[in-house]
Amino acid sequence: MTGAAPTRSPADPDRRLPDQVTMGLLPYLTSHAMDEDYAVAARRRSDDTTGSPPPRRRRRVGRYGAAALAVFALLAVTAAAQTARNSSTDEQERRDLVQQIGERKAVVAQDRARIDKLRDLTDELEADRLRSDNTTAGIFNRLRLLEMRNGNVAVRGPGVRVVVDDAEGAANDERLRVLDTDLQHLANGLWEAGAEAIAINGQRLTNTSAIRHAGSVITVNFQSLSRPYTVQAIGNPDTLPARFAETTSGRTWLDLQREIGLEFSLRTVRSMTLPGAPVRDLRFAVPDQTSDRRLP
Repeated sequence: MTGAAPTRSPADPDRRLPDQVTMGLLPYLTSHAMDEDYAVAARRRSDDTTGSPPPRRRRRVGRYGAAALAVFALLAVTAAAQTARNSSTDEQERRDLVQQIGERKAVVAQDRARIDKLRDLTDELEADRLRSDNTTAGIFNRLRLLEMRNGNVAVRGPGVRVVVDDAEGAANDERLRVLDTDLQHLANGLWEAGAEAIAINGQRLTNTSAIRHAGSVITVNFQSLSRPYTVQAIGNPDTLPARFAETTSGRTWLDLQREIGLEFSLRTVRSMTLPGAPVRDLRFAVPDQTSDRRLP
């Protein structure tokens, strides 16, 4: 046809891209199949998979941050120094207190020792004064005699020893046992016979002693006794046995021995020692200010 403008087909070599001119269409599409943005994302995922973090920008502290850090560091150092100083002060105070306690204990021990020495010296001076003064010698002797009679001091001398015990078969019959009243009769008979000091199983009898039953045992001075019962009496060994047998209590014991079968043995002793009873504080008795002050 004439007069029509010529048309170009898509395969016209003049319309191809520059790379197509040199490498062809298929190789070009293959090499440029991924967009640039997709390539960047692919490289980022590859870095995350391998574990290497992406580079980060380093943040600057700034003037205010540096000032805050400096103030915090100053406070921390001050607190540490104060804590160390307080710890050292507390330890020193504790050592000083321990030293003061030790010194006070030593002073108290010295004072107590001095008091004991002064008390012993006072007793010696009083005794020497009573012995050297003719007017008070009798008072001193009377005081010693009263202490012995009251049972507050230990005494030694001749006398008799009496041992009593239950009768055979007492485990099955209480009537065959020694009772508190039996020991009371024995002690009263010895006092009546002329005994000057008596002790039962080592318990000294005084004017306030009690012989009684407490449950299944006999007690003297609130101390439990165990059988056999040993009664020691200081007195004239030549007259005590005979005079005891003549008393009512002595005859009672002879009947107990003959009729019930209680064991009873008495023998004289040339020397024995009886302990002193503990001194009891008087709770109701007070000195009579109107009475004669002379000792009996």
